[in-house]
This record gives sequence, C-alpha cells and structure tokens, in this order.
Amino acid sequence: MQLSLFATQCAKKKRKVPSYSQFDWNRKLNFLSQTAVQSDLVSEVLPGSIVETYKSGSSSKTDLLGYMSAGANIGVCAIDASKPVLLLIAQYVSAGGKAFIDSGAFRNFKARIQDETFPPLDFDKVFQCYDTVIEASEDIRTLILVAPDEVGEQDKSFQLLCRYQKDVKALHDRGAQIMVPLQKGRLSLTEHYHRCRKLLGFDFICGLPSNAKAVSSHEINQFLIDVSPTSVHFLGTAESGLVHEAKFKSPDTHFTCDATLIRKHIGQNRLLTEMQSQIVDDALCCALHGNGHSRVSDSASWDETEVLGDLTGFIDAMNKNTVRRFAYVDSPFVNNSISQLKNKCVLMYEL
Repeated sequence: MQLSLFATQCAKKKRKVPSYSQFDWNRKLNFLSQTAVQSDLVSEVLPGSIVETYKSGSSSKTDLLGYMSAGANIGVCAIDASKPVLLLIAQYVSAGGKAFIDSGAFRNFKARIQDETFPPLDFDKVFQCYDTVIEASEDIRTLILVAPDEVGEQDKSFQLLCRYQKDVKALHDRGAQIMVPLQKGRLSLTEHYHRCRKLLGFDFICGLPSNAKAVSSHEINQFLIDVSPTSVHFLGTAESGLVHEAKFKSPDTHFTCDATLIRKHIGQNRLLTEMQSQIVDDALCCALHGNGHSRVSDSASWDETEVLGDLTGFIDAMNKNTVRRFAYVDSPFVNNSISQLKNKCVLMYEL
C-alpha cells in the first residue's frame, strides 16, 4: 500500500504491556511494624498523647480471636455478632480485656438509605445481645455498651433514650460503661448532653460522630470547652488530627475512638490478601516439588505424584476461585465454566 506524498501516517498504537510485578508484602509488613514501634516509643515518652483505638468490625469469630490474642481493644456490632462471638467477648472482658458493643444503628441507617423498605433496628434484640454478654461475664467494668439512637436525628434519639431509660440504667447498675451517641439537631450538643445526663442520672461516655457533615469540628470543640466531659468516644475514625485537636481543647477528658482497620488490608494489592495468596502459592509449589517450606512442616516429603495420582479428586476439592487460579494460563480461560476449567487443568498435567 502506497501513501500519498502529503498523507499523514497513522500513529501506531502502543501495546499495553502487562504487569508481572508482585505486591511486596514483606516490605509493607516491615513498614507497618516499624511504624507501630515508633508509635509505642512516642507513647512511652508522652503517655498523655495516647488515644485508645478500638478495632471495630471484629464480629467475625476468626478476626475476633486474632485481636484477642494480640490483646487489642475490640469493637463488635450487636446485630452482626453470633452467640459464640458474644460469649468470646464475655470471656475477654472477664479477663480484663477492653471491648465495646455497638447497637448497629449506623449499619441500619445505611441499609435503609439503599432500601427504603428495610425495617428499623429492633433495639429489644440489641438489649438481648447485651444481656447475653453480661450474664456470661464475671466482670464487665471494661465493657462499653452503646445506648439506642437514630443517626442524624437528635429528637428521635432522645425519644429512644426515654423509651429504654430503665434498660440503660439497668446495664449501668450491673457494671457496664454506657456510651450515648450525641446527634446534631435543634439543640446544641451541650444542651442535648445535659438533658441526656438529667434523664439517665449518671455520667456516660459521649459518642461523637467523626464525619464533618454530621457534626463540624467547631461544634465539637465548643462542646468540649463548655462541658469538659469525663469521656468522649469518636465514632468511626482512627486516631486523627480531629482527635488530637480535641485533646488540646479538653486535656482532662479521656478520649477513645474506633475504626475498622483490618478491612483496609484486604483486597487486591493489599497486605493481608496478597500475603495469604503468595504464601499459599509458594507452599503449594514447594509441596509439588518435594521441597521444604517454612510454613508447611512436612512439604519436603511430598512430590507431584501426590497430586497427579488423584488429580480429579484434588481439583474437586478446590473452590471456584482456586480452580480459576490453577487453570489460568491465558485470557480464554477467564470466562470458562467450572467443568471446562477442570478439564483444562487435567489436560495441562497430562501434557
């Protein structure tokens, strides 16, 4: 094909080069470990700078056991926690561990935004969860229970507090710490706090939203200056500039916060997911070739015949995602059915 003297040649499209780089989970893990050590050193030198953070989102039993083993402050949602999880919480606080149980009001609020027909939170069931933990505990002085509230609705939250006043007082009388979320509304945070305090007749932990759209930092600071509460818990945030600014405004107040820290390490190119995936792949490779692996004690006694002897049975034991990873060689495999993938796995090893 000839081009005219004055024709412009079409620019060639550059082929997208696929990336074969692996997530360096060792480097990420070392960085986080060093950061934690530096934070501990600061806390030792400046103990007043410590802000206790509860690891919320620990309603899964496996996550909870890991946090318990680490001696962390734990946060669970009452409506998500199974009875075994609640009993583990009881065991943990009885041994002196710190935990708080959220009612699930925020979770319910988000669900109703997505689906208007979603039912409102049943606080009777929430109090049943609280009772399950208390009855199984020997000591609940380190347990925080969240009082009923309606996200973004100050007056409705106060009505709920009035309705469950006796139940909340009973929890406090049994030794639990009570957190009352203070919602924004027609009254200032200070006015709302005082009417809640008058209703309950005891001091409580003030739960404050960390979202600036819910309550501004100016409103929070003004509340702290006016009231100087004994305890404040910032809901849904890790240790942040807002928390430290609050400590400066009210130095005699004990501050805590909670955040779902584990989820930010789960997913593609994130620490926990990539670490688990790469370790499993390495261990499987070592096992197939009869080599030892630091995390599989007897892999050196295996070889590929352990798998090839019953390849069909080995594949049948895999879940869908594992079969896809095992069979994947090129893009034509991506949209195959499970039966097709299994056939290709067998064919690959027969070759």
